[in-house]
Amino acid sequence: MRFAIDTVDDTGADRLYIGTPIAIRDHRLTLRLREGEISIDTRKIIDWFQVDLGAQRERGNLFDCVTG
Repeated sequence: MRFAIDTVDDTGADRLYIGTPIAIRDHRLTLRLREGEISIDTRKIIDWFQVDLGAQRERGNLFDCVTG
């Protein structure tokens, strides 16, 4: 299931990423994006919301959905 992740970068600008969470390690969340992957510092996450439902049509929590 995909999530929209709202973050703030070092300059104070908002960034929005939409992807599937695949791992969390050392305060970094790795998302699978349409064209690759990105690692986000979890301390820079402002908000998130679920974009679509999982295979069983369930709602998920961002940090419960990671595999690693």
